[in-house]
Amino acid sequence: MFNADFYPTPENVIIQMLDGHDITGKTILEPSAGKGNIVDYLKAHGAAEVLTCEINTDLRTILGTKSRVIGEDFLKLESHLISHIDMIIMNPPFSADEKHILHAWEIAPPGCRIISLCNTSTIENTYTQSRKQVKGLIEQYGKSEDLSDCFNDSEHKTGVDISLINIQKPGENYNKEFEGFFMDDTPEEQTGAGLMPYNSVRDLVNRYISAVKLFDKQLEIGVQMNNLTSQFYSSSLGFSITEKDKPKSRNDFKKDLQKSAWKYIFNLMNLNKTATRGLKEDINNFVEKQTAVPFTMKNIYRMLEIVIGTSEQRMDKALLEVFERVTRHSDENKYYGPTERWKTNGYYLLTEKFILPWITEIGWHGEMKVRYNSDSETIDDLIKALCYISGTNYDEITWHRLTDFCNKMDTKFGQWYGMGFFEIRGYKKGTMHFKFQNQDLWAKFNQRIAKLKGYPLYAHSETIRKAQKDEHAKPIKPIILSTIQLEVTI
Repeated sequence: MFNADFYPTPENVIIQMLDGHDITGKTILEPSAGKGNIVDYLKAHGAAEVLTCEINTDLRTILGTKSRVIGEDFLKLESHLISHIDMIIMNPPFSADEKHILHAWEIAPPGCRIISLCNTSTIENTYTQSRKQVKGLIEQYGKSEDLSDCFNDSEHKTGVDISLINIQKPGENYNKEFEGFFMDDTPEEQTGAGLMPYNSVRDLVNRYISAVKLFDKQLEIGVQMNNLTSQFYSSSLGFSITEKDKPKSRNDFKKDLQKSAWKYIFNLMNLNKTATRGLKEDINNFVEKQTAVPFTMKNIYRMLEIVIGTSEQRMDKALLEVFERVTRHSDENKYYGPTERWKTNGYYLLTEKFILPWITEIGWHGEMKVRYNSDSETIDDLIKALCYISGTNYDEITWHRLTDFCNKMDTKFGQWYGMGFFEIRGYKKGTMHFKFQNQDLWAKFNQRIAKLKGYPLYAHSETIRKAQKDEHAKPIKPIILSTIQLEVTI
C-alpha cells in the first residue's frame, strides 16, 4: 500500500493546513485522498460533504465508505463536477504535485480556496514552466509556508521538506471570499457606532471590495482577449497592475489596501495620539499573518474594541520599552553586549537626566537633525505614554514628535531646548541628552515602572533622588501612604 507516492497525512499536519479556516457546513474536494485521513478530519470537524478522487482501486473502496467518490484520476476530473464546492484540500503525490495544483486551480470554481501540501523544492527550484506557474499563483493569489520535514514521524516516513500552499481563486462569484462583509443593521452591530460611525465603516468596506473586484477584471479581460485572438495569434496575452513599474500581486494589493484602510480608520477616530510603535507593529502583524480573516465590518469593530480596551497595556508597554532602551546604556548594565554606556543613565530607575545614542546627525548647513531610523520614535511613544499617566491632553502638547521639533526649530548642537515634558540637547557624535522638566512626572514614571517590574515603589521624587545617590541603600518594611503600599529607601 505504501508506494512511492502514498504518504498518509498526519493529524498534526492537517491541523496546520486548516489553521484559521472555518470548514463548518462547507463542501470540500479531497483529490488523491488515499485512505482518507484528511476526509476523516474534515467530517469530524463539521464539513457538510467531502468529495474525493483516488486512482488506487483498494484505497478507492475504503474511501467509498466515508465520502462520495466522484473520480479516479484527479488530473482527468472536469470542472462541471465540482462547480458547487467551497474548498479543495489535498496532499497530492509529491512526484507530480505541481500538475495537481495547476489542475486544481484550472477546474476550481470562482472563489474556491485551495490548500495543498507540496514538496518545497517545487516552489523553490522553478526550473520547469509548470513550477513557475505554481510559484506565480502563490505570489498573485495567496501564500506558502515552510513546514520542514513534517512527515518524519508519520505512518510513511520521509525526510523531504514540505511546504503548505494556500491560494484563493478570484472571479465573478465573490460570495465566498467576501462572506460576512455585508450585514444588516442589527442592534448588536449598532453598538459599534460609538467607536466609529456605522455608515463610515460600511462605505470603507464596500470601497475595499470594489477595488479588489476591479483588480480581478484584468484576469477576465486577459481570458477574453486570448479567446478572440487564439486562432491567428500564437502568443498568450495577459494584463497586470503595476506599482512603481513593478507588477503588483493580488495578495499584496489586498494587504496594502487593508493597511491603508486601518490607517484611515485611526485618522478618522484620532487614534494616532495613542498609536504607539507597538500597536503599529501589532496591526501590521495582524494584516500580514491573518489574511484569512476577512476585512469585514464586524472584524473592524472587534479590532477597534481591542485597541481602545487595551490602551493602558499599550502605554505600559511604551513605558517599559523606553525604560529598557535607556537602561541598556547604563554603566551598571554589563549584560547588553557591546554598546555605549554612561553613569548618567540609571539601571533600576530612569534618572532625571538620561542619554540616548544615534539620535542626531549633521544637516546640510551644519544644523542638528534627527537621524533617519533612529530611536526617536521611542521618545515619541514616551510622550504619548506620559500624557496618559499624567492626564495631559495630547492635543495641548505643542510638539509630539522629536523629528518635527528638531527639523522645524533650526536646532543647534550643544544647546538646551524645551520640548514638552523634556529639555533636550544634542551632540554631533549622535547622542542626545534628555532632562525631565517636571520632577513629579518623573517620579510617576518610575513609580509606574517599579509597579510593572516588581521593584520597590518610591513615594516621591526626593525619595527617588536619594535612592539614586545612595548605592548602599536597602529597602525597609513597607509603609502605607494613603491606600497605596510603598517601599521607601533610607
